[in-house]
Amino acid sequence: MQKTAPPRQHLPIYLLSCLLAFIGGHIINYSIIFLALERFNSHALAGIGYGLCFGPPLILGWIAGVYCDRYSPRRVILIAQNSYFVSLILLYTGTLAATEYQPHLLLLAAFFSGIGWSFVAPARFATLPFYVSPEKLTGASIGLNLMVMTGFGLAPMILKQVEFQFGWNSVFLTSALLFAFSGALLLPLRFEFTGKPAEKALNEIKASLLFVKKSSFLKALLLLASITYLLMGPMQVVLPSIAEKHLQLSPVAQGNYLSLIAFSLIVGGITAMWMKNKGRIGQFTLLSIALAGVGIGNLSIEHELSLSVLTLIVAGLCGGIGISFIVAGLQAYSSVTHRGRIMSFYSMISQIIPAASGIGAGILAQVFTPMMALQIFSGLIVSSVVLCWFFMPHFRKLERFSDAI
Repeated sequence: MQKTAPPRQHLPIYLLSCLLAFIGGHIINYSIIFLALERFNSHALAGIGYGLCFGPPLILGWIAGVYCDRYSPRRVILIAQNSYFVSLILLYTGTLAATEYQPHLLLLAAFFSGIGWSFVAPARFATLPFYVSPEKLTGASIGLNLMVMTGFGLAPMILKQVEFQFGWNSVFLTSALLFAFSGALLLPLRFEFTGKPAEKALNEIKASLLFVKKSSFLKALLLLASITYLLMGPMQVVLPSIAEKHLQLSPVAQGNYLSLIAFSLIVGGITAMWMKNKGRIGQFTLLSIALAGVGIGNLSIEHELSLSVLTLIVAGLCGGIGISFIVAGLQAYSSVTHRGRIMSFYSMISQIIPAASGIGAGILAQVFTPMMALQIFSGLIVSSVVLCWFFMPHFRKLERFSDAI
């Protein structure tokens, strides 16, 4: 628990530490995808690798939640980030190994990256309240979410620039340095912490699950988060092939193209901040998610670069609006007692669902085509939103988050 108010300068330093770590983590994710496509021409391998990057939280995420209650989440971050260094060492070893061993090392590297994400992502959210006063927590949470999206966007651009100029080993070194600087920034940001017994932590997780079960709005928001994050797997696993083979982009241009996703997500988040008090927030959330789904389907059939860029920006912007409304809603309807654990549930969704959709998209792209994979996920997302429109009228009719009971 927090004993004293943190120094005012701690929050920006902490957010910078988060940004560096998220860039480094997404560089590892994209490295695994690009290497699978470049060296083995396998969307299935890329999808499985991406799934291993974000799949372990399905089990380890619960353990991470308990650890963040028992031990200082700052300490959890500093220890868990070492898993990324193991992943980078395995990726480097893969460049020296015989061809038949490279896929195994690639997947093992992805698994260690997944261990890192399992603990670091929820610990980052759990650490945030120790660097901000309670009345500013919502704004700080949105700021941390912006760091997540910015890291996601800068990673492919930095990766492609470094790989084109200096090669893959320099990409791995860049990621390692980002994690080292991130950890160095976090080291002096100490705070007082009183751990909870494991039994109490488990009971509180059960209590939070019961709290969510009783809230129709929290259940709706977590369901919509699951639908929205179906976008991420296909975007990361399939779009690199669309950029290279469909649009004929150079390696550097591919990185810039993929970075548009995060740019538009950030603009969508800012737009959501402006729209949050305009009314009809339930309808806007559902429509935004549906339009993002339509957008990724259109990317599969668009050959003109300018129109593809415009479609990608619009899809990302709509996804950013949807996910920002979801995060704001979760903050608004979570009690102080349960907020941290509910945000950890959201954090797990933001990793597990992209992992599952990434594996699915990779297999579909391998069996059919990358274009067909995007169209299938587009149809799945849009049809899911249509069902929510009719079966969640309480959410559809929501005007403002403050109106919920």
